[in-house]
This record gives sequence, C-alpha cells and structure tokens, in this order.
Amino acid sequence: MNSKQYKYLPVVNYGEEAKNRTDIEIDIIGNSSCPCCRFITIPNNGDALAYICPICFWEIDLFIKSDDETSDQNHGLTLIKARKNYQQFGAVLPNLKKYCRQPKEYEYPTK
Repeated sequence: MNSKQYKYLPVVNYGEEAKNRTDIEIDIIGNSSCPCCRFITIPNNGDALAYICPICFWEIDLFIKSDDETSDQNHGLTLIKARKNYQQFGAVLPNLKKYCRQPKEYEYPTK
C-alpha cells in the first residue's frame, strides 16, 4: 500500500511498510484491575472479552468462577498458579515474558 495514496487512513501494524516500525503501540486505558497482576489494565469494567493484560499476559476468562479453576484461555492455568508465575517470572508463563511490558504510572492500584 502506498501511504501517500492513502494519506487519510491510519497506519496498521502489518505488512512490509510496518514491519520494522517500533513506534506503533496501541494504548487501551483500563478501568479495572487484572485478576492476575492487579494492575489497572482491563477495560470495560473488567468485562473485556478476549483481552490480554499487557503486563502479565493473563487473558481475561469470563467463564472461570474461582481462583483455583483452570482457564482454557490461559493454557490450563489457574489464577493461583498464574499469580505465582507472575511473581517469579514476570508473566503468567516464563515464555510469555518477552511480550510483557512494565506498568505505566497510572496503572498502579491506588488501594
């Protein structure tokens, strides 16, 4: 796609033009705490379907009812195990750490 030809369209992070760009970041402001890391990253008052916390990489699972129930969206992890992994590795699973980011100042819990 020629960006001059489509100058009023937003840049989308795919294809050859965006391949080497590091300035593309989607910033969704959350208003609820992540059930795993507790940072305020989850939008839609916690009812965010198919949302992954950018800090710990826990995927919101609206179907689990307790912290010790396994989550199909999270590789069969329970929230208890995911929290322990986050404390130890900085992510719900060690191999996902490379995708996580540090919390922003406004995402720290106030309580």
